[in-house]
Amino acid sequence: MNIRSKTLPFAMLAVLATWFTASAQGTTDAFVVKIPGAAIASSVTLATAGGSASGQTVEIPFNLATAGTVAPSSFQIDLTFDPRMLTFTSARAGAQLTAAGKGISSSAVSSSDVRLATTGSNQDTIPNGVVAYASFTLSSQFAGSATVTLVNCISAGALGNPLSTACTAGNITAFTCGANGGVTATVADVQSLLNQALGVTPAVNDLNRDGTVNVADIQKTINAALGLGCPN
Repeated sequence: MNIRSKTLPFAMLAVLATWFTASAQGTTDAFVVKIPGAAIASSVTLATAGGSASGQTVEIPFNLATAGTVAPSSFQIDLTFDPRMLTFTSARAGAQLTAAGKGISSSAVSSSDVRLATTGSNQDTIPNGVVAYASFTLSSQFAGSATVTLVNCISAGALGNPLSTACTAGNITAFTCGANGGVTATVADVQSLLNQALGVTPAVNDLNRDGTVNVADIQKTINAALGLGCPN
């Protein structure tokens, strides 16, 4: 082959050298190009509306919502709370996480910080909805309500690309029962339950744990407000 004496750009020389080397080894069809992962403009939100305890324990749900075109295949969140008022006890997978063939793990970062992360090796994406639950025990110092804040929220698509992820905190409230059966429920609590049953606000006070907030929960709160016993 006749190649004229002419200076070639360095980049072209590098490509030619690579091609000749690969050709000599019989691997001209084995080139692989790796592109570094970058955040995809999908909006993923991990949130909890909190919950209400009628005893010394409470379980709160965590909801996942995706606004973009790429759904997450995994996520991780830290739950921070006041350890003087709450003690983390356990976590379990929600229906949407189970549907994706995945589980949830929990690990204590500190007495006031617990990390939840998905488990499972498949690349199935996670549908919108409740993906996890966390249970807490209320301490003797619990008064009124306590905030569970979600921080360090991250998620990734099926190929491991990070997705833009936001967090929303929630509150845990409790009805406090006295020795005579009296409670601190008020007209405001009744209105709150009514709004939840109507879908005006998130349904977090499922007092009889039948899977929904309805007239039965409202009646329990009315009875509590009238001093007719604890709503449990």
